[in-house]
Amino acid sequence: MKTIIWPVYINSEHSRGEGRKLSLEESVSEPKIREISQALRKLKIQHVVDHSKSYPGSWWENSGRVVVENDDKTKLELLRNIATQIRISRSRT
Repeated sequence: MKTIIWPVYINSEHSRGEGRKLSLEESVSEPKIREISQALRKLKIQHVVDHSKSYPGSWWENSGRVVVENDDKTKLELLRNIATQIRISRSRT
């Protein structure tokens, strides 16, 4: 099953109405597609990065998206894992 991950889903700078799926405490500030891809690599999850796409709610921003091959986790669990990995990698730098 394919799951689409938009950066806005885990972005603490956006409201729930703007597309954020995680709570503010779980979210990260301005996640980049590169960071999401690195987090998925660390989690050993197959994915494809699509830089040319725009989130429908903010079609004017070229945010990109990540298409994930996901069979064992819910979308929310996957988003939480990605946000946690991004926080861990940011704390190391």
